[in-house]
Amino acid sequence: MNDTPSPTLEVGSLEGDAMNGGLRLQGPATFANLVITPDAVDGLSPEPARDPLEDDYGLIRNWRLSAFAALPNGKDPMYNEMPGASPEWKTISTERNGLANISRMYGKPLPEPTRALAWLKTTITSDRKQTKKVDIGWTRELWVFVNGKLVYADRNLFESDDARKIPDGRCSLENGTFTLPLEAGENEVAVAIANNFFGWGLKVRVADPEGVQLAGK
Repeated sequence: MNDTPSPTLEVGSLEGDAMNGGLRLQGPATFANLVITPDAVDGLSPEPARDPLEDDYGLIRNWRLSAFAALPNGKDPMYNEMPGASPEWKTISTERNGLANISRMYGKPLPEPTRALAWLKTTITSDRKQTKKVDIGWTRELWVFVNGKLVYADRNLFESDDARKIPDGRCSLENGTFTLPLEAGENEVAVAIANNFFGWGLKVRVADPEGVQLAGK
């Protein structure tokens, strides 16, 4: 913009499913002298940019995802309400930046203001009884259970100043942190996540993965 030699915006990977689309500019602003030249890529590589978290071994990248259901307003999900073993559970691997992209699987399945609820679960194997600091990102409401016990719950609601997490209500590992209590051996981590707005997803990273084995690794 304004003849600067470096880009104002760079998108390293187009992650949507659409193969064509348009460009939208939205204010408050005044746009002038905008030129769009088809097929002018100035030597840019067609390959996507490298995932900046590709080598982060603390990211939980493999989950099982349940079918979705309606969650009544004012109700929190309980662990004993998590769906049992069923063919409806799907394997979901994370995308760039460690995102478990529920929107790609379900979109916004229920009309507002009804909350849709889905469960994700994974296994963490620990070489001893210990606790680990965990960074977590999500939209919009979330409850984390470890071996059946609730260890963390919070909201990330863009339209609420009190519940809008950094950065600006988006799904990011900056959204929150908590302590993960692990027993020696296998530990089940189950996450209930609710949404009634636009995208929903989950990111979880064990800050120090030494002494633990994450599912699929």
